[in-house]
Amino acid sequence: MNPHATNHPISWFRKLSSDGSLDLSPVFQRRPVWSDAQSSYLIDSILNDLPIPEIFVRTKTSADGDTTVEVVDGQQRLRSIIRFFRNELELAGKNVSDAWVGVTWDSLDRGVQEKFWSFKIVVRELENASDTEVRDMFRRLNANQSSLNPQELRHSQYTGEFITAVEKIADDPWWTVNKIVTPGQCRRMLDVEFISELMVGLLAGPLDKKNKLEDFYADYDDDFPDQDYWQMCFRQTRDLTAAVVDQRFAGWNSKTEYYSLFLACGRLVVDERVPSTSDLVAVITRLRRFRENVNQAKKRDNTKPFPKYVTGYADAVTRASTDLGRRLYRIGVIEELLRGSL
Repeated sequence: MNPHATNHPISWFRKLSSDGSLDLSPVFQRRPVWSDAQSSYLIDSILNDLPIPEIFVRTKTSADGDTTVEVVDGQQRLRSIIRFFRNELELAGKNVSDAWVGVTWDSLDRGVQEKFWSFKIVVRELENASDTEVRDMFRRLNANQSSLNPQELRHSQYTGEFITAVEKIADDPWWTVNKIVTPGQCRRMLDVEFISELMVGLLAGPLDKKNKLEDFYADYDDDFPDQDYWQMCFRQTRDLTAAVVDQRFAGWNSKTEYYSLFLACGRLVVDERVPSTSDLVAVITRLRRFRENVNQAKKRDNTKPFPKYVTGYADAVTRASTDLGRRLYRIGVIEELLRGSL
């Protein structure tokens, strides 16, 4: 393998794309996942004549003399560029310069279009590279990303309404003061991830696995419908969790326990069935007794008999706690306690 760098104008990629010799989807590349806002931000950089990251390609020539350029790293950047000059992208997003908001390719002046075609991108070509070498190169190029946890990757990928909303909520010191999250978790953005799970649970019910969280980030990046309403519900739910435990989160501040408490309270908030001030004392008493019983039931040497909902909850909170069925069971038990059904 003999990698070397050169500069190519965007027009070079246009020609490759139009004659079918640009391969944007080799097996080692990720699937395209950029939102319109992310693509727009890249185009904004180009229109403002700002540098963008280099692109890695491999050239392959067949026995018939046909040459294909495979993109090793930079697929999403090139897809964004191609979408724009094909008039398939209207620039939008909070990071786009005011001068370019709402712009499409066809709306650009001819002079701006010519400048766009001549914009130079640093291209690092991998000559005579084998598939093994290319895969190794791809892994190395993404080695820094692999050290990031999923939420840190989301932070680098998404810039829209959903992530902005949950990161703002996470900035409130309430979460660390009440020991729902730790400073160490905050440094790795795990507080934002947890709050995202709470918000999604409020919006759509509990998730089975964290990987489904990605879908909500993608779907709500450009637009977070009824955002003000859901943020209000979130605040009211958080406040209700504090009220029903009498501001004492001991036993409830693990992520598993607080998740269950939050979504149970959330059901009451959304249904507009929040306990009245006169009912709150009874709710606090029920939850305090329940907390004490669960703590005892969780002990290995426990021999004291408890109602099935107590032992069932204790089991659901200690084994396979992120399983959807167990999450729903825990939330259901707490909701019934809040409503006075148990």
